[in-house]
Amino acid sequence: MILWVCIAIFVVLLLIGTPIILCLGIPPVVWLLQNGAVPNMVMGQKMFGAVDSFSLMAIPFFMLAGQIMERTGITEAIVDFANAVIGWVRGGLACTVELAGILMAGISGSSNADASALGAICLRALKKGGYDEGMASAIVVSASGLGPIIPPSIIMIVYATAAGLDIGQLFTAGIIPGICLGLAYMFVSVRYAKKHNIPKIPFQGFGHIWNTFKKAIWALFMPIIIVGGILGGLFTATECGVIATLYGVIYGFAVKKLNVRDLWDSLREGILAATGPISLIAISSIFSYMLAREGVTASIAAFLENNISSQFGVMAFCAFVCVAAGCFVDGTATMLLLTPIFVPVVNAMGVDILQFSIIFMIAIMSGGMTPPVGSMLFVISGIDGTPISKMVKPVIPFMIALIAVMVLIMVVPGIASWLPSLIYG
Repeated sequence: MILWVCIAIFVVLLLIGTPIILCLGIPPVVWLLQNGAVPNMVMGQKMFGAVDSFSLMAIPFFMLAGQIMERTGITEAIVDFANAVIGWVRGGLACTVELAGILMAGISGSSNADASALGAICLRALKKGGYDEGMASAIVVSASGLGPIIPPSIIMIVYATAAGLDIGQLFTAGIIPGICLGLAYMFVSVRYAKKHNIPKIPFQGFGHIWNTFKKAIWALFMPIIIVGGILGGLFTATECGVIATLYGVIYGFAVKKLNVRDLWDSLREGILAATGPISLIAISSIFSYMLAREGVTASIAAFLENNISSQFGVMAFCAFVCVAAGCFVDGTATMLLLTPIFVPVVNAMGVDILQFSIIFMIAIMSGGMTPPVGSMLFVISGIDGTPISKMVKPVIPFMIALIAVMVLIMVVPGIASWLPSLIYG
């Protein structure tokens, strides 16, 4: 009975707009106070154990690196380079945003950070280029959503820690699917541009591409250092976060776009940005413990094993649940709640864990694009005041593209697993 009361409390708090950390934290407290068989100290032990991980130290460092690089004008350099490369095709301005999203994903690892950076620069240009405000916002939202898929990814670090996976292999598995997703978004953008006769930007020549590349080259070294260091076995994810931060500091001072005050502000904002996901990890651990103690986790796992016989069916069901949950619950919270339920099931059914993990990440990421909770929609709305209601319809084609890429990975597991197997054997 007490479990149902706790679940009801969770749902009510969620519906009235209570912060997700309280939605997840209050029900376990009620459950613990009513359960005499579980010592009160268990809550503290579970929360501490959930965040007592060397790998999770990478989160604040990557957050800090992203903050520092943003203050050095990196976003403008990347957008200019992307525009020189692809901006001249029909729908090229939108494709520029998507390509910039791919490149930015290799630096910040945070969809909300990318949404803020790209939105501040690209929204006005998209509107001037002929895109209505809803579609312009949807383009930036889709590009920002590539952050959790292409390494380095904050949510991948959290997931790998929760699922007991190697972070390097998971990072590697996200590269090809992330590029595929970006290309699918470009396809949607080009179709829209052709349908609405969006004017093309003249090609400015290979010399212009080279000039913009020279300005962006130091920024583009950041993902090379991060991904190359991890894939080459030179650094752990946490060490790469430290190195990325130092690189950002050196680069910022070298180009004279960073001073001590900026560094201090970046440090403060990076720590504040990291507090949210780390706190959520701690709080969700006690919610998951409550579900496990009450047998909910085992019951759901048993239901899946007994009623869905195919690997494709299990992955499709998990993806559907993640997409649906993402409409109401923060993506990181959804991931932390569902990981202990789904991972044992897919392992038991012989599903490639990297294949499932990337599908899982893409499905989780979709929550940032869907109302009413979609965090990236709120970020973009806060930049230029576009009502979220005007973004909903334009986002639908991008969601269809996202689902199509997920199905493709379900059918062709090598999209996720080939590169890790090539590098790690």
